[in-house]
Amino acid sequence: MRSSRGTVAGLATWTWLPDRPPRVVLVARTPYGAAGHAAEAAGWTAHGIGLVVQDVRGRHASLGEFVPYTEDRGDDGPALLTWVRTWADAPVVLLGTSYGAHAALATAAHVRPDGVVVAVPALGLGETARTRGGVLQLASRIGWWLAHDVRRPWAEVVGARRRDAERAEEVARLDCPLLAIGGTDDFFAHDTVDLAAAWGGPAALVLGPWDHGLAGARRATRILRWIDAVLVGAPPTDAETIHRDGTVGHNRPVAAAVRVDGPDDAQWCVSLVADGREVAHGAAVGRLVPLGPVVLTPAERARLEVRIASDDFPRYARSHRPPAPVPDHHLELTT
Repeated sequence: MRSSRGTVAGLATWTWLPDRPPRVVLVARTPYGAAGHAAEAAGWTAHGIGLVVQDVRGRHASLGEFVPYTEDRGDDGPALLTWVRTWADAPVVLLGTSYGAHAALATAAHVRPDGVVVAVPALGLGETARTRGGVLQLASRIGWWLAHDVRRPWAEVVGARRRDAERAEEVARLDCPLLAIGGTDDFFAHDTVDLAAAWGGPAALVLGPWDHGLAGARRATRILRWIDAVLVGAPPTDAETIHRDGTVGHNRPVAAAVRVDGPDDAQWCVSLVADGREVAHGAAVGRLVPLGPVVLTPAERARLEVRIASDDFPRYARSHRPPAPVPDHHLELTT
């Protein structure tokens, strides 16, 4: 394996290449430390794949100011992809995990890659701050902001809105192959599924019983298999769902939501439970509470329990309204 460190557009960039010319080059941008990807790079290069990882502006070895979820406002990503193509005689695939998925899509919107791989995608300020129902995901956002010493005003986080409809229109214009990997226990499971559904090119979805860390997901193996298919001109377009018991399905996951017979301005927090284990959760202001995609056995479907309350602090921010009695409600499962 050959490795080098340099700068591209002034940002710290690490490059790892196999001893022979790579058959694919993966390109990632991250706020979590590019230098720490050396062990991962050894695995990729053993399969003839190059890896380029860059610290986003203002993080780790890259100078400047880090303003989270603004990668779409600058030229850093397009400059990196363009630079890789000046020396790589191989397909270039954008790779993005968590925040890196936001960076990958920001690049793909301006310079077409040969493919995109996203995992547990954290797609934007509003998408990470709020549920589909508009409620602030308090615990996760405070934790992330404090862990990464972000100086962006908290008021911007609280005031951020989701861009689901706009993003669906944007990615519908992208025609390169996509692989989207997510977990039903991840905050962003809904975004993973919807991204694959809206994608304009051939899109493959993998959704399993994993949280944001994707432990046990065999992510590298799945990416390698997808790369092999893309290289022979047959990019996958299927959906693969994995249950906790290891059962594999090939249908789109079921979307769960709870319909509430209550006022339009009331906040409700819902947990969907099967055999004492939470399989989905959500919060919303209004009559419909989206919970996210679920992968269930027929037996589990028959034993689902809906737990609803006006408060689930600190997971979600509290409403300014006083607690209200639980209204009539019912579960909706759609494909």
